[in-house]
Amino acid sequence: MRQQHITRGLTLLSLAALLAACGVPAPAPKGNASTKHSSAPHTRVPKKAKKSKGATHVSSSRTRGHVRPAMRTISLATLPQVSAVTPFNPHMMAYHEISTFINEMGYHWVTPVPGVAYMTNQHNQITGVEAIFPQNLGDFSWYDPPTPPTILNASLATYSEHLYFVPPTSITTTMSSALPTDLLSWSAFVGANPRLHAYVREARPFRGYTVYAPPNGPGLKVLVNPSSGVVSGFMVSEPASWGWHRVYLGRPGHPFPSKIWGHAYYSVFMLEPPMASTASGGPVS
Repeated sequence: MRQQHITRGLTLLSLAALLAACGVPAPAPKGNASTKHSSAPHTRVPKKAKKSKGATHVSSSRTRGHVRPAMRTISLATLPQVSAVTPFNPHMMAYHEISTFINEMGYHWVTPVPGVAYMTNQHNQITGVEAIFPQNLGDFSWYDPPTPPTILNASLATYSEHLYFVPPTSITTTMSSALPTDLLSWSAFVGANPRLHAYVREARPFRGYTVYAPPNGPGLKVLVNPSSGVVSGFMVSEPASWGWHRVYLGRPGHPFPSKIWGHAYYSVFMLEPPMASTASGGPVS
């Protein structure tokens, strides 16, 4: 049976945040914003990135008189390389690997907070994303199908949600690097992840992106480019009571209003250059 719930390493990393929600202080993350990724080849940004086929140029922007290098879109027809999406995700250096290769998933990469985890294959390509949610909020149809929740200390437990970019059965240690993905349209992505049939389109966009989200309860939100239709990113919220971390949007002490949590911090993982600054503006809800 496919291992649908999070690996032991990921649950241990999330335990600090869950304990914080119960009033137990969570230890401060080790290192700082300059901490390097534990496996440099996965996240090293090339000095001069190769131009992807069909790539388009995004205009440069100026910050305090300095020209910031322009970002280029990448082809999502095949699985994206970690190094290719690193420029779109300023928090990538906070990720580190916590699992061996799991068939139908890959290697798991996480931050010190639950946030959005991602999975990779032996080619350093991203095969999917994952998030975990406290069991006491309920079990929902878009969560991974029926496996017991991951049990933590003090009877705390979490459910998980995996979203795959290719059919899970194709994620093996011998998989090709040229497999076509299901990222090129929302309908194709739902076809590969049928539990998303329950999702609804939110009335408000997020920084220009169309947002598909659970009708109620927590879950991974999916950001879709309204022009190309490509699945462009993912977003998840966590209660502000868990504390702030540099992987979140916004500033410490300034959470966003949330229908689920009251106030929350948000973590975003992008597969394309963001349409708007990831340091300004608020999430959908």
